[in-house]
Amino acid sequence: MPTRRAFLAATSSLALIPIFNMSVIAAEKVPLDDPAAKALRYVEDASHASGKIDKMGVAGADQLCSNCRFYTAPEAGFGPCILFQNRLVAGKGWCAGWVPSA
Repeated sequence: MPTRRAFLAATSSLALIPIFNMSVIAAEKVPLDDPAAKALRYVEDASHASGKIDKMGVAGADQLCSNCRFYTAPEAGFGPCILFQNRLVAGKGWCAGWVPSA
């Protein structure tokens, strides 16, 4: 019969699985044909976005992923977006879920 110590040693690596899965998801770019991207009308170049309206005092032309509350990268390259399960979006992109960063 296994001891408690052996059980803990054998199962301790299972705790790392959620962290590993998040790092795999975060390294993936959002494909433009993704259902979530289509629903939010995501584009990688905000100048090609149609239907942008002024939101919360910010002109449609000034709305970019890089100045959205849900974009979590420090720079404007490609970075994780909370709306897309932390997959990578273009900093110069846009989607209908845009909210100004605080």
